[in-house]
Formats: sequence, structure tokens, C-alpha cells
Amino acid sequence: MIDINSSTNRGKDAFADFAKQPKKKAKSKNLNQVVVYTRVSSLEQASNMSLPYQRQVIDEYAHRTGLEIIAYFGGKHESAKTDGRIEFQRMLDFIKKHHGKISQVLVYAIDRFSRTGGEAIKLAQDLRDTYGVFINAVSQPTDVSNPTGIFQQNLSLLFAQYDNTLRKQRIVAGMIYKLERGFWILNTPLGYDSIRVNGNKKIVVNETGKILRNAFYWKAQGMKNEEIITKLKLLGVKMYHQQISKLLKNPFYCGMVTHGLLGGRIVQGMHEPMIPKELFIKCNEITSAASYNSVPHEKENEELPLKVFLKCDKCGNPFTGYLVKKKNLYYYKCRTVGCRCNKSAKLLNEMFKNILNQYTIKTEYIEPIRYALQETYNEQTKEQRTKEQQLRTRLAQIDSQLDSIEEKFFALNQMTFEIYEKFRLRYLNDKAVIEKELDSFKSRISNLEKSLDSTLSLCTNLNVLWEKGTVKVKEQLQKLIFPHGIYYNNENGTVRTEKVNSVFVLIAQLTGSLDQKKWETNDKFSVDSPLVELRGVEPRSGEGIDCAFYMFIGN
Repeated sequence: MIDINSSTNRGKDAFADFAKQPKKKAKSKNLNQVVVYTRVSSLEQASNMSLPYQRQVIDEYAHRTGLEIIAYFGGKHESAKTDGRIEFQRMLDFIKKHHGKISQVLVYAIDRFSRTGGEAIKLAQDLRDTYGVFINAVSQPTDVSNPTGIFQQNLSLLFAQYDNTLRKQRIVAGMIYKLERGFWILNTPLGYDSIRVNGNKKIVVNETGKILRNAFYWKAQGMKNEEIITKLKLLGVKMYHQQISKLLKNPFYCGMVTHGLLGGRIVQGMHEPMIPKELFIKCNEITSAASYNSVPHEKENEELPLKVFLKCDKCGNPFTGYLVKKKNLYYYKCRTVGCRCNKSAKLLNEMFKNILNQYTIKTEYIEPIRYALQETYNEQTKEQRTKEQQLRTRLAQIDSQLDSIEEKFFALNQMTFEIYEKFRLRYLNDKAVIEKELDSFKSRISNLEKSLDSTLSLCTNLNVLWEKGTVKVKEQLQKLIFPHGIYYNNENGTVRTEKVNSVFVLIAQLTGSLDQKKWETNDKFSVDSPLVELRGVEPRSGEGIDCAFYMFIGN
């Protein structure tokens, strides 16, 4: 039997082995060893002696209170909005690695430690309970050895987060205010520089931008991104496929400003546009159409070079292609459901070869056509060349005037700084206007003889080049001659186009004149469009032979 009286006699001592001991809190073995963390939020603060000042104050405090600093962390600009900072995390890792050897983290002020509010409070508690380390803001002394001191420090951490939220709100409001008025607030995109003119910030197109401008014109001509990247590289600007896609879709380049803070709105920017708005819209219409109508280049495309390029005259949609396996024959087909425009690929490919005959030069006509093209080019660019010479003469005069005022101000001391600066800015502004206008003449052919040789050589072998070339070569040739593609009318078997490269129009006109008759085509596949008349057609305004040659040789 159990002797109850015996157990009772032992009293409370009988349960002593079952009593739970209080959990011991972590304590540092070296109460005088500490680490230091300094931080600023921006490069501006980093450069105005804020970091050295923080460290100086902390060092003086440590020396005065007999603390031994064993490591420094921070010393750079790091945002305190998150606790994922590199230097901050390095400090936490150091504390964990030296568990029991560190008693404090010295900071100048509590907001230098963190501005994450509740997260910072939890982190401070973990450091105290797990590692025996407490946060000591030397400019805001607080005794965290008791609940009241911990409460005060927690309040300071919450206020730091609140202050950060208010700052962000004010900054965002200021950013929205500027964006709504067309001022760009972030880093300038590729092709632009931010400069100061009379103390005001101005965003202008730089030399790289002048080269990038070509990308939009090439895209408007139907050139693929890969080709644009290659041509830009030859001009000294290296780009990747994702970069060129983003560039072509960025309205900043046509003078507009868009940003997430504008809530889906787009406003007129205050910066210098690189290209006209119409050109930007045209490029993106082409990109959207290409994306909608894109067809992967498979092996069968060797038999379907006119796919996408050829369009339905009835609905305007581009043709796709397919293979009838039983017959082993390829067909073009309109993409519109119910259009019923199906045609033999062999037949339409042959039709396109017949069209190319209209722009093919006979060997005996090469020299007369060369002479006529050269004369036409010289005549159309005569006024431009005269204006260019006048501008270059004026540019030389401005350079001379700049040298003159510099000599009077710096060497002869005959001019005050105010007068010197007044004239210098005026001359520099005039110079910039002239250089911009001269830049617009760069499309003019520098080596006309070489360009004519290439043009005439190509036009004597159009059929062979198209028939024997790869799919890529065929597509390039098609877009070169007919930039907007061609439309096929299934009812009468004819084609039309909205535009022909002006050089080819002139070649066809000259050949027709030499033959003393208009071009004759197969009745079934005649070029039936007033837009493609081979006689009496002058290049459109702004698309003279100069521009057309540039498009031609550039492709």
C-alpha cells in the first residue's frame, strides 16, 4: 500500500522535481563589445558629410561610455524601406556568427536602423531575446532593459515608418505634378541627354539619338527588327532585340510622356522629340499588324514567299499559305473566314515574276538609264545642295564669331562676362539650329556612282534574284519595290499596290520611253491600278528620287 501520510509529510518538496524553470533570456558575455551601423537614404546625403558625422558621434559615444567597437557596417546609401539591405544583412549575419560576444548595435538615430515599423519592432525583439543584443540610438538614449524603454523605442520605430510614408506621399505628389506638365523625372532614355541651359534642365537628342532616329524610318519602310539591329550596329549603336522592341513602342521618342503614376494617361512632353508623332504611329501600326499576322518561317515558306506580303483586295487581310498533301501543291488563302479567296501558289508566284519584268532593265538600256537617273537626281537635289552649302557657310561664320568673342573675353579682356555669355549662348543656339537642319540632309547619297551601279546591277537581275534567292532575300526585294505590299483581286485576277519605290517607277518610265511604248502585260495578270501607272507618275511630295535612292541602297 502507498503510504499517503509519508508523502504528505514531505510536503511541497515532493513536487520539486516537477517545477518548470523560467526561460533564460540571452545575455552577451562581453557587455562592452558592440557593432556600429551607419546609413543614409540617398547619394546626396552620402556626399554632404552625413555618414562621417554619424560615425564621429557614435565613436565619441563609445569612447565616452567605455564600449569597444569590433565592427562597422553600412557606410553607404541604403534605403530603410525594407530590411533586405546588403550591409544591414551583413551586420545581422555577423551578430549571429558571434553569438554572445556582442551586446549592442550602435546607430546615430533609430530611423537609421530601420523604417519598416512592425517588422523592425519584431527584429529588435529577436535580437534582444535570441542574441542578447539591443539597439542603442546614441542621439535618442532609451533604456530598453525595462518595458517602458522598449515601448518608447517601439514607438520611435513606428514613427520612423510613418514619417517615411508621409515623405513618399509628398514625393509621389510632386512627381505626378511634374509628369502632368510634361516634365520627365527619371533617367533619360537611350538617345537623350539631360543638360542645363541657363540653370534649367533640358532633355535633348544626342548623337546616339540621331542614329536611333533611323530605326523608326526603317521600321516604317517595313524593315524587320533583326535588319534594323544590324544596320544600327554598322553605324556604331549596338542593340538587342528586346531593346529595339521597347524603343519602337516608347512614345517618349515622339515627344510624349507616359508613366504609371499618370494612371493610364499620356501627356505632351516638354522634351525635344526625336521623331514626328505620325512616324511613331505608323511604326506601331506595322508592328501590331505584323504581330497579328505573323507566320513562322517553316520549310514550306520556300514555296510561299508572298505570304503576308500579298493581301486580299476585297477585305484587305494578308494571305496565309497551306499545303494540300494529296496533290503536294501549295496554295495562298485569305485569312478572312468566308472570303473564299484561294489561289495556286505556283500561279501567283509566276504572276509576281511577270510584274518584276516591268522593272527589269535590258542590258542595252543601262547607260542611257544611268545618265537619266543621274540627271534626275542632280536636278531634284540641286536646291538642297545649294541650301546645304549656304548653311555650312553660315556655320563657319558662327564658329569664327565664337572664336572672336572668346579672344576678346579671355585674351584681350575687352568684354564683360555678361556680354560674353549673352553672345555665346546666342551663337550656340544658332549653331544648334543649323546643325539640326544639316542633319536632315544626311540621307543624301554620298557616292552616287556606286549607288547607281548597285541599282542598275540589281535591276538587270530582278527575276533571277527573286527566283533563286532565299525567303529572306525574296521578302526584302518585295518590300523594297512595293513597301506596302500588293493586293490581289480574285474576281478578275489583277493586282494593285498603294505605293511603288520611286526609283523603280522612274526606271519603268525610262525603259518605256526607250521602247517608245507602254509596258505590255498578260491580260489575266495586268497591273490594274491608277496608283501604279508607269507613265506620268511623279514621286510623292517628300519621296523624291533622293529619298527613294536612300531607301533602295539602305535596304
